[in-house]
Amino acid sequence: MTKFFFIFIFMFSGFAFQQRSWELAIDKEGVKVYTRKTDSVAIKEYKVTMQVKSPVDTVLKKILDIKNLKNWSYRIAESDLVKKINDSVWIFYIHNDIEWPVKDRDHVSKVQLQKRKEDYVVLLTPYNNYVKEKKDVVRLTKFKGIWTLKKLDANHTQVTQQLYGDPESNIPAFFINMMIAKAPFYTFRNMKSQLEVKAAK
Repeated sequence: MTKFFFIFIFMFSGFAFQQRSWELAIDKEGVKVYTRKTDSVAIKEYKVTMQVKSPVDTVLKKILDIKNLKNWSYRIAESDLVKKINDSVWIFYIHNDIEWPVKDRDHVSKVQLQKRKEDYVVLLTPYNNYVKEKKDVVRLTKFKGIWTLKKLDANHTQVTQQLYGDPESNIPAFFINMMIAKAPFYTFRNMKSQLEVKAAK
């Protein structure tokens, strides 16, 4: 059952209000994960960051390659492009395969790309009515998040993801908070490994 909490990695997110100071939860293998309490909800928000030896455009392409998301993001069983609105807005669908007895989760996101000089920002918001809900799968509807990609030089990028989400379950918040830093660490480690292997070729 604890593996359910690892799905908090890519998009099950939404910024809470009245944030407090970040606390460092994990710092290893070039990945740092921070968490913090909020005054509005019981579940903590997290932020994960790393420097990766890869051009910023390559990192962006990997994040937006929705069909291959399951190759590096934790416990994603299905990920598809539902619709391309234009060259900077898409609708994504993601299904997380969770171990029994916890039901699978899925969500539909509106993904918006913004370019700021040589950097990129990717905003994630729910688009709940665009895909029909599936039987025995819990649709996540309370999330919002942001990816920030900062160009350090031609071959290095600072990658940051800030996310918060409600898993819409009856599992106690304190237990979710105990596990919440692990999923982003595993995902960023996988991403870093794949990007740097590609850059070395």
